[in-house]
Parts: sequence; structure tokens; C-alpha cells
Amino acid sequence: MKDIVLMISSLVTSQFKNDEALVCMSDVFSDSREKAVRAYSRLCEILLCSGKTFSDYLSALTVKNENALFTEYLRTHSELLRYNIRHDFAVLTELSQVGSYELIGDLRARFGIPENTVFPMYDNGNAEISFEQAEKYIESYGSAFFANNKAFIYENGDFVSVEHFDKVRISDLKNYETQRNAVVENTVRFINGRNHNNVLLYGDRGTGKSCTIKAVVNEYPELRIVFVPKSSIMSLYGIYDKLRSLPLRFILFLDDMHFDDSDPEYGFLKQALEGSVNVMPDNCVIYATTNRRHIVRESLSENESEMNAADARDEKASLSDRFGLYITYFSPDKKTYLDIVNKIAEDEGFEITEELGLLAERFAVRKGNRSPRTARQFIDSLESPAVKSGITAEVKS
Repeated sequence: MKDIVLMISSLVTSQFKNDEALVCMSDVFSDSREKAVRAYSRLCEILLCSGKTFSDYLSALTVKNENALFTEYLRTHSELLRYNIRHDFAVLTELSQVGSYELIGDLRARFGIPENTVFPMYDNGNAEISFEQAEKYIESYGSAFFANNKAFIYENGDFVSVEHFDKVRISDLKNYETQRNAVVENTVRFINGRNHNNVLLYGDRGTGKSCTIKAVVNEYPELRIVFVPKSSIMSLYGIYDKLRSLPLRFILFLDDMHFDDSDPEYGFLKQALEGSVNVMPDNCVIYATTNRRHIVRESLSENESEMNAADARDEKASLSDRFGLYITYFSPDKKTYLDIVNKIAEDEGFEITEELGLLAERFAVRKGNRSPRTARQFIDSLESPAVKSGITAEVKS
């Protein structure tokens, strides 16, 4: 059984030999009874909390994002790297066959632990740990982290997965077909490696700018979205470098952008969009939304104090001009608003009646605006499908 320690020590890939479960397995063979028993209990806890069998756990470990050795192999296809990675996979395959009974038996034998002492258990499973499968998986997705998640937030220098990403689909969005089709067309060109633009969606609140981007992401399996908050804009070059070698396509999403022209992020973003020595990778594109026409705060007093008002306006527009595709979303008029209400209501199984329209308009007046968001909120506020047989529902307070 001591060979297990040597096997783990012989692993080349750092993410394998430093993995906590494998460190615990090695520590089970410690000369200290307390340390050995604690390590075995912790190994069981890690596997039970992961919800995986031991072989499943090790198989998932092979495609984690931190596998720098595999990434380098895919870049160079070096035979030496291939040999060493295959060695590690062979070790992991042998380790996956080491079960609870063997480890518990070794603990009892070495430390004289009586048979009536109860130990926790884990399940080995029978998942295959295959170099070829891992190679194909990483070539397709980059890693399990990016394969198994659709959306991420970039914060504190790292990607954090979004567990409950909005499931909105294009079919859920009503009207604004011209705007939406422009986003879809640009995205399809981006996915297919053809000429495409960074996109700025500008317009009134609640008109579906952000929902359009999220819906497009949900339509295409090869797309991923990275939310880049204002606090992380200065890290765009780092994001570029981390995503550049991955096979998936990434929309870098800057939502509800607004700056003062003195903000350092303002100048940095202009540089990152155009003119930087660190070029945006082919698998990344920036999609941004804003309620301000030129993203930057503007004031009449400022323009009046400028010696050359035209130059000042040009400077204000210099960031928005760097987006090749500029799409406007304005609040709908009453007729269009009610059309959106009716389409959503129809999807939800409500009967379209004159009273429904009156309630929808009353709801919009109370909210202070007409928009697709207001239409959605109105339908969500209705007492459920008692309305299907004629709108008798009341609006919730």
C-alpha cells in the first residue's frame, strides 16, 4: 500500500499532485495515527460533498481549468508532454481503483485499530479516465469549468461562474425585431469567425437591451458570456490573455455603462477597444449597454465653458464611436406597448380583451413609463389564469 504514496509523488501535473483529495490519500499513510485517520475522514468528506464517486472525481480533475501542462500540450503537441500526461492519467486510473476497504484495512493493520471501530466510506465508481477523451473535451471546451457554465463574472482577477443565469430566449422578447436581428447577425458572424463588430446597445431603461444579449447567448451552445463590472474594466487585457487560447467564443458584457470623462476606466476602455498594442483575441467580442447617448456624462454648463464646443462633443462621442455596431432602443408608444403586452399575455395563456389593455395602460401610468419590462411586470402581476376565460383577474397591489 505504500506504493500509493510513491504514485502520488510521481505525478507531474501540479493540479493533480496538489489536489486536496489526493494529498489526503497520501496522508492516510502517515506514521501518525491521528493524522492518518483524519486524512482518511477528510478524503471521504471531499468525495461525499462533491457528489461524485472517486473515479468520477479524478476524471473531472483531468479537465479542470488549472491544467497548464495539458494546455501547453494542445499548443505544441509535444511528444514529451504527451508521454508525461499519459503517465499521470495511468497513475490516476490506478488510484481510482483504491477503495475504502483497502484504506481502512491498512489503517487497522498499522495502528491496531479494532474491528468494531466504524469508519466512513466512499464509492469508487467505474468512470474511465481517458487521455483521448480529455484531449477531445479540452479541445472543444477549454476545461470543465467553461464547458459546464454558461456565464461568468470577472472579479478580483478571476472568473466566477454564475450559477443561475437568466434563461431568457429570443422567442420571449417582443417587437424590436430590427435591433434584435442586428445583434443576432453580428453574433453569428462572430461565432463563424467572420468579420464582426463590438456592439453598443443604447436606449431607454427597460427596453430589452441586456435581455437581448443574454437571449442571444442562450441560443448558441458555443457562446459564453463574461460580465465585466466597471471595477474590472482595467483588467480587460488580463481577460484577453486568459481567454485567448480557449476554443469557445466569449461575449464580454459591460452592462449599464456610464462614465465621467475623468474616470480612468473611460480612457482605458477607449484604448482596449481600438489602438491598443494588446489586441483583442479572435474569440472575444465586447457587447455593452448604456442609457447615455455617448456613455459619458454630459452637461450644458460644461459645453458652454468650452472654447470649442464641437471639440468637446467629439471627445464625448469618442468612446461610443469605437463600437462598430451602434443600436438604439427607445421606449415604445402606447400602441406598441399594448402590442407587447398582448404578445406576452398570449404566451402565458391569457385571453386578449379590451379590459386587459385598460389594466395594462393603468399599470404603465402608475409605473411612470411604457416599456417591454413594464409589460412583463404587468403580466406577472396578474392573478393567474382565471383570466383565460375572460379577464377577471385583478392587479396585485
